[in-house]
Amino acid sequence: MSVDTGPLAGTRVVDFTWAAMGPYAGYLLASLGAEVIQVSRPAKGVTSTTASITQFFDVGKTCVKINVKEPRGKQILLDLTAQSDIFLENFRPGVIEGLGFNFEALQQKNPGLVMVSGSALGRGGDDSGYVGYAPIFSALSGLADSTGFSDGRPTEIRYPCDLTSGALMAFAAIAGLVQARRDRGAYVDLAARDALIWSLTSSFALPRQAITNRRGNDHERAFPHGLYRCKGEDQWLSIVVCSQVDLKSLCELLGLKTVSEQSPGDLSQEERRTIEQSLENWASQQRVDNAVRELQAFNIAAFASSDARDIWEDQHLRARGAFQYAQDVGWVAAPPWTLGQVHRSSPYTPSQDEARERVFQEILKMDTELIKTLKETDIIG
Repeated sequence: MSVDTGPLAGTRVVDFTWAAMGPYAGYLLASLGAEVIQVSRPAKGVTSTTASITQFFDVGKTCVKINVKEPRGKQILLDLTAQSDIFLENFRPGVIEGLGFNFEALQQKNPGLVMVSGSALGRGGDDSGYVGYAPIFSALSGLADSTGFSDGRPTEIRYPCDLTSGALMAFAAIAGLVQARRDRGAYVDLAARDALIWSLTSSFALPRQAITNRRGNDHERAFPHGLYRCKGEDQWLSIVVCSQVDLKSLCELLGLKTVSEQSPGDLSQEERRTIEQSLENWASQQRVDNAVRELQAFNIAAFASSDARDIWEDQHLRARGAFQYAQDVGWVAAPPWTLGQVHRSSPYTPSQDEARERVFQEILKMDTELIKTLKETDIIG
């Protein structure tokens, strides 16, 4: 979508973020039609980060550089924010305040502004000032401890933590717009840790002694639940059986009769071993695509474990328009939705010259001589 279409058309966002969590939030807002202006410092040379995945998060944004550590640059960002609807930032608490861009200061210039601050631990509490990246998010939230095999160490979860937290930043920004219609602006404080502990919510209701440690691919109520090697090099079948009906169908497919009437959670260890061994033997003789078809014919949840090449060549994804071509970037994943009859179109990312013209000339009404001077003095880039 462009700034002319989509539910957020006419909304302007100042994306003053870095790393992955914040830039992804801005990317999602841009995909919904908002005009997102990504602001970074000239000295950095990039708009978000040099990490391989996050270089794509500037797609669809108008990217400019402003040196906010200089008084003139700071004023430029304040003037831009005064003409915007949303301000995104994901610095460690204290950084944005030190730069002079706290909500109270921004609201003086724009009373109706929505500001979303994302960080590892949020504001308030003794640990607010701690530095955190995605692996730290997973450790803080308990995800790392609950992921991995029982005889191994906790397992880091990286980009999914950034993407989950970034998606919730975008959600919070939209919620803030609704709130701002009733009040004079809105401030949202979002902690990545708070966003991720939802995945462990069921554990909070359990007695302490009932909370289990890492289980690998096992599940306490579903069985089989895991990955099984198929015929061919590094081919794996993922399968989840949750109900008595599905377990009965699987046992019939495998030629097992003695345990076919049991529910997955009621199986004895011996019955589990019997099914596990039979499934391993059956899968090892199957091509993974054939195994998937046979299991899906019984309405059993099963699919191939995909690598990047599988994803790229997947015809279902292509039919859904799951990939977009971005000028000067290449093919990128499209937003994971369609809205009504509006198809996912290729995003347009303005060039540096176009971005400077849009922000400094059209929005901030600077003349060409002033822009030239600001560039020469490294105030803008």
